[in-house]
Amino acid sequence: MAATTDAGVKDSEPGMLHHTFDQDPDDPHAFVWSEVYANDAAFLAHLANPIVGDYLAKHAELGDGFSVEVYGTIGAECRSAMAATGLPLKIFETRCGYSRF
Repeated sequence: MAATTDAGVKDSEPGMLHHTFDQDPDDPHAFVWSEVYANDAAFLAHLANPIVGDYLAKHAELGDGFSVEVYGTIGAECRSAMAATGLPLKIFETRCGYSRF
């Protein structure tokens, strides 16, 4: 399921700058998606991608012991779209710093 989603995102989202699925080395049952977007528009495109919707629907069948952690500065439209997903969100706003891509 993760490999199919990853390939679909790679092929359809030029605004996705980093997309990995990793296993916690201390817990074989814990996994993390790490994603970096070029901007809010790239995230909104990701959220609207049908393959991502398919993944989230299948993921819900696996249980509810997960959260979505967001690190960075996000705009109001992006924050609203995240909230509308109903996913358990933890947002950590950037306090200082910058990114160069």
